[in-house]
Parts: sequence; structure tokens; C-alpha cells
Amino acid sequence: MEPPVHEAYRRYSAGDFAGLLELFHPEITVYVAPPNIESGTYRGHQEYLGLIQRWGENWDEMRTEPRSIEMRGEWALASVEYIGKGKGSTVEVTQPSWELSLWQEGLCREYRVYWDRDGGEAAFAEVSPSTTA
Repeated sequence: MEPPVHEAYRRYSAGDFAGLLELFHPEITVYVAPPNIESGTYRGHQEYLGLIQRWGENWDEMRTEPRSIEMRGEWALASVEYIGKGKGSTVEVTQPSWELSLWQEGLCREYRVYWDRDGGEAAFAEVSPSTTA
């Protein structure tokens, strides 16, 4: 069974945070890499929900668009673009990220957000070494 990675991004973009949390283990660990104002580690549904609600308060519109998703075992690396308009703005902005997620028994147990390709790809290589030589 393929992990519901795409569904998680659909729910986030739709603002369906309750539905998103259904895909996350209750003891989820979320890491947001620097240099984001919300950088840090968040544990459990409540802390993660607080993070995405705070983030959402700054936007009139926000959606995510996964550009690619690579699976290695239980780990996924998604290249994602956040696209949105800040509060009171008519200008659309785009922020790329590389997001690592660990899927076990249909639930995301760990989720890491990196703001640069090198950081995301290095973390992915560390947790899920390539099977090719």
C-alpha cells in the first residue's frame, strides 16, 4: 500500500487540517529547519496544529504543490512549492521546500521541512540510503 503522501498535501492545501491530522500519528515529530521564524521541533498533533495555524494566519491564500515525490522504503522526499498571497497582498509568492516524511502503517510518524535542496537531500540520504551503488 502506497503511503498517502499526495493526500496529505491535498488536505493541507484545502485547509483541511483535521483531515490532515488523521494521516499523522498522534505522537508525530515535526522538524522545521532554519532559517524559518518557526524553526524547531514540534511533537504531537496539538503542537503541529498550532504551527500550521500560526503559519496560516499570515496568508490570505496558501497552497502546496508537490513537484516530485521519491519513495525509499518507508521514507518519502517531496520537492514542494508553497504558493500564496500574504495578508492584504495581491502579489503571489512562491517558496520551495524539500520535505521528508516517514510513513508506517498508513500514518506519518516523522515530518521534516528543509528550505534548501542540499539539506533535504542530505537528510533523505541519511535516513534512507540508496540501494544503488
